[in-house]
Parts: sequence; C-alpha cells; structure tokens
Amino acid sequence: MNNFELDTYLNRLSQKLSEKLNEDSNKRFPGWLAVDFGTSNSTVTLFDPIEVPIAETLPREQEVRLRERLGEWLNSPPHLALPDIGVNEWEKFLVNLGRNLEIPPETVGEIFENDHKDKFLEALRQIELCLGNSERFRRAVSKKLYQIYHEVFRVPTLESQNLIPVVLDFNRRQTEIPSEIEICKIQPLKLQMGRAARDNRKKAIAQGTITAVKDIISRFHHSPKRYFGQNRTFPVVINEGENNNIEVHQLIQAAWGHLIELTEDYRQRAGRRFSQGDFLTAVVTYPTVAPPVVRKEIKALVEELGLDDVQTAYDEAVSVAIFFLWREFGGNLNIGIESFKTRCRQEKNNWSQNVLVLDIGGGTTDLALIKLTLEDKTPVFTNNEDRGLGGRYYKLTPKLLGSSGHLQLGGELITLRVFRLLKIALADFLLTAVTDGNITSDKLEDLINSELNERFLQDGKFKSGSLLKCVDKENPEGDVAFKDALDTAEKVLPTRWQQAPQRLQTFYTLWEHAESAKLKLGEKGSEDGLLTFTLNEQEISELLLQSSVKFQLVSADSIYLTINAQQFERCAISSIREAIGIAKGLMESRLNEDEKVDWLILSGKTCNLDLVKTQIYQEFSKSPYFIWNPERITFVLEFTKLATSAGACYAEKLRRLRFDPEASKNLLRKGANQLEIDVKNLFYYLPCNFKRKTQTQELLSIFNAGQELYQLIPWESVAKVRTTWQGIQLTNIIYRQDYQDGELRLWGSFDGKTLMENLRMEEAEFLKKIQVQFEIDQTLQFTVLLCQGSPHYLIDVPGIDINSVIDPHATGSDIFVDGKLKWNIALIGDYENLKDGDIAINVLESATVDQPDAYHLVFAVDNSQNQILETFHYLQDGTKETGKGLISSPLPPFPHNGQHNFYICQTDSLTKTKKWIRIGSLSKPEISTDYPCQYYVTLDSKGILRMHPGAVPYWTSHSLESLQQPGCVYCTELELQPNEIDRERDPFCGVH
Repeated sequence: MNNFELDTYLNRLSQKLSEKLNEDSNKRFPGWLAVDFGTSNSTVTLFDPIEVPIAETLPREQEVRLRERLGEWLNSPPHLALPDIGVNEWEKFLVNLGRNLEIPPETVGEIFENDHKDKFLEALRQIELCLGNSERFRRAVSKKLYQIYHEVFRVPTLESQNLIPVVLDFNRRQTEIPSEIEICKIQPLKLQMGRAARDNRKKAIAQGTITAVKDIISRFHHSPKRYFGQNRTFPVVINEGENNNIEVHQLIQAAWGHLIELTEDYRQRAGRRFSQGDFLTAVVTYPTVAPPVVRKEIKALVEELGLDDVQTAYDEAVSVAIFFLWREFGGNLNIGIESFKTRCRQEKNNWSQNVLVLDIGGGTTDLALIKLTLEDKTPVFTNNEDRGLGGRYYKLTPKLLGSSGHLQLGGELITLRVFRLLKIALADFLLTAVTDGNITSDKLEDLINSELNERFLQDGKFKSGSLLKCVDKENPEGDVAFKDALDTAEKVLPTRWQQAPQRLQTFYTLWEHAESAKLKLGEKGSEDGLLTFTLNEQEISELLLQSSVKFQLVSADSIYLTINAQQFERCAISSIREAIGIAKGLMESRLNEDEKVDWLILSGKTCNLDLVKTQIYQEFSKSPYFIWNPERITFVLEFTKLATSAGACYAEKLRRLRFDPEASKNLLRKGANQLEIDVKNLFYYLPCNFKRKTQTQELLSIFNAGQELYQLIPWESVAKVRTTWQGIQLTNIIYRQDYQDGELRLWGSFDGKTLMENLRMEEAEFLKKIQVQFEIDQTLQFTVLLCQGSPHYLIDVPGIDINSVIDPHATGSDIFVDGKLKWNIALIGDYENLKDGDIAINVLESATVDQPDAYHLVFAVDNSQNQILETFHYLQDGTKETGKGLISSPLPPFPHNGQHNFYICQTDSLTKTKKWIRIGSLSKPEISTDYPCQYYVTLDSKGILRMHPGAVPYWTSHSLESLQQPGCVYCTELELQPNEIDRERDPFCGVH
C-alpha cells in the first residue's frame, strides 16, 4: 500500500468512525428511567433490556438473601438459633450436617458464603435430611426454615425484571440521596445534590460572615420540592458578581436534570454493561394530592430537558402499591399467584382483595385504596390443540377506589415539633441553671430581670419548668402560652434566621439534634427502662457560642438536658394521628359494611417509628373495616424510598410490554403461568370528590369518587368525564374532597365576573343565558366549557336513512309532522307497549336466543311533544343549514362482528301484527382508543341515523366573542391555585 492509498484508507476509516460516533450520539436508549424526586430523599430506577439473567436456582437477589440468612442461622449460638431446643440437639444437628457435607461442624455456615452452586444446593438438601427423629426438633427447624424462605421469596427480583436501582452517590455506594441542593452555577443553572451539598453547606455556615451567610441562604436549599407550584423566586448569589433571581420551577427542573446526569454518570462508571443511547424516556412521580398546577408543570419541565416521552401517570402511593404487589408474587408467578389467591375472596374465576397504601415520607403523606381483582383469562384450547403442562393466563386489574394525603405531613413535621420541644426545654434549662447559679451569663440574667413574661416568673425569679410545660403536652399550638414560650426561647437561643441570617448555624445545629432525638426516641423501647435522649455539656456550650451568648460554667457536671420517650410521644402524636386519621377516613368512606381492607402496606421512613406502629394497631385493630392480622401488614425498611421509583418503573414496563393471551399459548404449554397487570385501569375512575361552592355552607357535588372515565374524544389519548350543563356564577370555586367530612382543598376557580364584563352583558342577563360545564381527566386537570343557551353539536359522519324502509301505508308512517321528530331518547326498561316507529338494536341477537324482549331500545316514539331536541351543524355535506335531532344514551357493547343492526317497529298493513323492519347497520368506527369508549347514535329531523365514537362533538370556537352566538361552545381552563405552604409546617422557611 503506497502513501496515497494509505491516506485514502485512513480518511475513509476516520469518516466511518465519525459517522459511527454521530450515529451513537443520536441513538435512543431502549429503556427508560423512573425519577422520584422526594421532599427529603430521592431515588432513580432504570429499566435496561440489554440482557436478561437466567437463574439456575433462584433469582440472584433471593439467592443472596437465602445464603445470608442460612449462614447467620447456622453460625448463631444455640440459644438464638432455636430458643426452645436444647444445646445438645442443636450441636448433634450440626455434627450430622458437617459429616454428610464432609466438612467440620463449626464451618457449616461458611458453605453459604462461597459461590459454589452444587455445594449450596447439597447443603440445602442435607439440612432437610438431618432433622433427626425428634418431632419437637423437626417442628422447630421447619418453623425457622419457613421464616427464612418466607423472607427470601419476598425479596423483589429487580435484576430479573431488568430494573436497576441507580447508585446516585457513587462514593458512598448509595441509591438514595438527600434532596438538599447547592446552586453551583447560574448560567446555565447547575446543581450539586445530596450529602455533598449538605457537607458544603455546613462548611460554608461555619466559615461565613453575615454577608456570606446571606449568600449561603440563597445558594443552599433543603428541598425546593416543598415549594413546587408556588409563584416564588430566590435571589441567588454565587461568589461575587454572579447573581440572579431563580424561580422555584427552575430549581426543580435543574434537580431532575441533575438526577438524570447522576444516572448517566452511574452508567459510565458502574462495572456492568448498559445499553447505549440518550435518555429520552422518563417516568416522573409526584405526591398523590399534588394540585393540578404541579402535575401540569412536571411534564413540560422534564420535556424541556430534552426528553420527548415523559410519563406522569403514577403518583407516589400508586407506585408503592405496584411495587409491593410485584414483591408479593416473589419473582415466581407459578408459586406467587397461587399464594396470592389464598388471601383473596373468590367469586367464580375471580379473586379480589382491597389494599390500603399508607406512605408517610419525610415531607408528605400519600394514600391509595386499591381493589385488586385477579381473573383467569386462560385462552381456550381447541380439541386438536395440545394443552401441554397446563399453565394458566391471569389478568390482574387494579381499580383505584380512592386516594388522599397531605403535602406537609411527614417526618420533617415531627422533627419540627421535636425541634420546638428541644428549643424550649433548653431555654428552660439554661434559665433555671442561671437562677440556681450553675451558669453565669449577663445576657441571660438581664433577660430574667427585664424581658421575661410574668407567666414565667415567681417572686422576681425564673420559675423552673414554666417554659417547658407550655410545650410538653399534646397539641400545644392552640394555647397562647405556647407562643409566649417560643418567643422567650428565641431570646435565649435565636434560630429564626429569615431576618437575621447569622442565626442559620444555630438553627441547623439544633435541627440535627432534633432529628437524632426523633430517631432514637422513635425506636421500640426496652422492657428495662425508658428511652432517653441527652444533650451534653459540650453540645449545649456549642449552641450558646453559636448564639453569641457569653457564659461561664460553675458546675459543668450538671450541664446536660434529657428528654424521654413520653415527651417525644406527646409532641409527635398529633402528626401521626392526623396521617392515620386520613387513612381511616378514606377507608371508611369508600368501603361498605361488607367490605374490608385485606392488606395494609406501610411505606416511607416515618412508618419505622415505633409510635406509628403502635397508633396503627390502636386504630386499625378496632376498625370494622380491617380484620387485624400482622401477616397482612407489610413494612420493609430497606425499600421505604426505593419502592416509589421502582414501582413506577415496573408499572411502565407492564404498560409497554403487555401482550395478548392467545400469543402466550406456547408458554402455557410449558407449564408457565402468565400474568398481565392492567395498569391503565388505575386511571378509569376518579379517586376523589369535587365540589362547587354555593351561597350556603352546602357544597354542590359535581364529580364523585369512583365515577368512571371514558375517552370522550377519539383522537385524544385521555380519559375524561363531564358534568351536566349548569348555571354559571360570578365566582366559580372548585374544591377537592377525598372522603366524606375530609378536608376541602381549593383546586381551582373560574372568574365569571371578568367573562361577563368581556361579553358586555348585564349581570341578570349573564346569569340567565350563560351555562357552564366542567370536564375532568384522569390527571385531575379541569377544562371549563361555556355556552350561551343549550350547546349545538357538530355532525361530521355519514349515516343510514330511516325513510327508505318505512311503509307509507303502514300504521304510524307519519312519524314526521311538519319536519318535526316524534321520537325521544329511550329510557332503560322502557320496553312495554312497543309502538310503531320505535328504533332498536340487538333485535336479531335476542331472537336468536329465544328472548324476543331482549332487544335494546334506542329511540322511542313520543307523542307528548316533550322531546328536548338538540341543534345540529352539518360538516359532512357542506350545508350551512342547521337541523334538529336527538342524541341517544350510550349504546351497549358491539356484537362480535363489530356492527349494530338497527330495526324499526311497524304494524303490518295486512296482518295487523307488529314486526321489526331492518333499517341497516352502522359499524364500530375504526379508531384506536386507549381508554374505555362509549358510542352514541344521533337521529336528525331528516331521518338519518349516525354512529359517533365518544361524545358527539360540540360546535366550538376558540374565540371568546363566539359566546355572543347562542349554542357555540367556548373552551377554557380552570384558573389553578398556587400550592400554598403553611409556614407553621415548613421547617426551613426561617421563622422557627
């Protein structure tokens, strides 16, 4: 090869490499990521189909857990291994086990620590063979093995489902990171997140001056998610000169972007294979009771990051439910489904149970009540088809009966109340110590002598315990003395940093002590004493120094503060009861007396507090809607946070990879059970009530929990439901209410007064002429439809002509009089006294099964002239004339051939007997619907029958001026309300 040929070859190679690199850069990652950006902590789960592991024994996660538990058991002392069995029997068991495995008895447990599968399986076999002759010993070992196996089969098999928990903190190998953020750069907006941001904040506070502390407040944010939906900006200063105002939605968008960057970083650094391509598909979760302004912004903000397929279908409670349902099947459908069926109520080929999810997280509480129905949908095998080993095909349908929650009710609210307890208790202790002479401090002595409220003094001296008693009780917030105690404590330990940034360090130091106290006092107490938490002399001195309080210790040994578990319970109990009260209200409002909650799922780290478990037992054990059974209460600490993103990721996998039962026959012949989870069914019903404000205390119900949603518009992949047309108000206010007597949440409003002024109408005319209709979809987004008078409809499809089959000599042939219809919409059950001219479907089908009265009446002749005729505008034939007509009630399902045959009743002129005359058939429109769709028929004054998928479309306009024209429908949106934050429940607003 000469130099020219070599250069040509190298140029072509370089061009190919460049093309390959460009191709890779434009490649789409074949999976997706599920992001759970929490108020306190965040996780990401990745679905990557690059490889599917083949488990030789158990799925990897379950095998690892089985090895751990068996090794721990066999290495444990006899009194712990089998408490009710003697030492000799246990040692004999180990000797026999070691002899059969040809290893020393003391090393039996080590066999489960290596990766040798044959020895592992043989050890399992020998455990079963070496149980000896003692019935008591065999029973004890069997019970222990059952406990181990039960735990093992409940370990979620993430790897086998191609779900990868992303290690977001690579240095600490942690999949969960704190949601605290640090703004590192403004243009473009760049963040640091997690413990690195927290550590940087601590360093900056410790080193900062007053000016620097102001910059720290602007740069560091404990979690901006709590402010999502608010019109709020943060003035941010980075170093000197770089400053700008950042809106809260920009911070949250940048946080999502950072989590995606951390996912990409993990993909590059992890010691495993990943598919290539850009992340363009994401599932983003949100709090269950997030207002529509939040739900609407999520999709837009994530799409602006460059992702083109963003799913926001799964709220946090539903995601948790899907995760634990998957965990329930244990990674083995053949065993898991049969186990699931034993805990259900059976009705023929259906098995059902009700599941309540209570997720008390760091910042929010989310609840969902779901009915799970398992149905055997095994396809029919013909006589010539091989049934094989008889696998079954099951369909699991989750129905959302209701959801609820609170955006400011979680672990941080409990910590805030412990923070107040500690702050006031510490102030009480310090003022007592000054009064008793254990501490000398001019500042604190001046406070006692000149600034202290009279209620805290006795004989001119501080009254020890007077501050503490104002907070050390249940629900102290309603007492005037509580505020006085907080204000006094602020003078001792200033932590309100909103107007005084130098107090930030004291706030965070005390906050960390409060968090530690919550975790310690929230543990299960021992029988030998009461749990306590103590601040020692060094920690108290640090707080005083940070608060610029000069002092001198007289008796250092007496300088400590202790609070106990009873004090913790009194300050935390109201938050816990509030969360459990929401769960009870939801349960009792959605279930009737014959229904029960069969399975209670607890999630969120706050549920790990022993006080939460105690309160759940007290409330649920006496509830008629829950039969107390510890086996049906699920709480798994290691998945309290990961469950949300993993559940959403798995739900999206089920939605995208669902398949038809007929296509599964080959797998069924091999004896493999198949399971389809109809995730979309979660969005077919409204989870809550919506009500409209009136002049009185009584609210007008417009949408009810459990109301079914339909695809009203064929080309929109959205499920909706509409109200009837109603009168408009000058101010239209909509509330959400999750259950009867539950809290009313302002959802949105519509300003009728401004509309009236734009239309230049007088108030009386406006209220009389303008009507409103509300429409809601599965994401709880509202649309407001407005019309002057009754709405007009757009007719845009061909139909069949009734006139072509009417016998002019038959009785009742005069069904048109002066062009006016003599029909009305048929009512259900209105089948007696069949009249000439009645129009029906399912006539042929009812005759086939010898049930001549089983036809479905669509339009019935009505001579009373009471018809409510609609106005039609024709698009199909180009005519500008309007017509009158009727719109039927929703039709029953189509026959198998996809056509409804329409018949009209007539009396034969010769025999004088009634008979059905076929008008013609209307086919099911060839449209693809993602949600249940209802079909309607219109009949106009020309005698034309037409089929319509979804709701018959309105005659609409995008112009507000169109409301001056009667019948024209104008669509607009409900004015969404900002996500209001209660400062009393916001720990990081600077006023505590």
